[in-house]
Amino acid sequence: MSAQQLSRRFALVAVSSLLVGGGLGCAALSGPPTLVLDEEEIQGHLLRLFPRERRLLDLVDVTVARPALRLLPDRNRLSAGLELRARERLLGGTWGGRLDFDAALRWEPRDQTVRLAQVRVQDLALDSAPGAFRSQGERLGAAVAELMLDDLVLYRLAGDRAQQMRLLGVVPTAVAVTPRGVEITFQAAKS
Repeated sequence: MSAQQLSRRFALVAVSSLLVGGGLGCAALSGPPTLVLDEEEIQGHLLRLFPRERRLLDLVDVTVARPALRLLPDRNRLSAGLELRARERLLGGTWGGRLDFDAALRWEPRDQTVRLAQVRVQDLALDSAPGAFRSQGERLGAAVAELMLDDLVLYRLAGDRAQQMRLLGVVPTAVAVTPRGVEITFQAAKS
């Protein structure tokens, strides 16, 4: 093993031992360190991001709020249900409903964040909307919801932790949804 490889391996072990108390751990001494965000922690991050509002074609104001998170480790995705409120701007009608979606996760190295990706609306129901508006609103709403939620920042690696990672020469390489939560795996940076 070269001195550089030995140095990288030492850095990985050092990261594991230095940051175990801060949520960073190592699956095994020989494995790469991982940061595990449990379901409760992710739910807390989501709650801070909502409510979110969007105006559609200058006709309807849509608000989504109160996310309820669920992990889908068998599909490497997470899902959430959101309360939905739509207000038609011309006549002032308002409708309530529910939006359920699932999404993959991706790491964005530019700003050290975990983001929603490949958002798919599973169900969007406007409970009290009139029939004609309901079907059109649900179709349009599903498309807008996917745009509104795609690339949403779910978690940001704190500045001090990101700095420690850079100093130790490790970078996040994978984000996965597991039964334990969202796991971010770190590996030695390539020179």
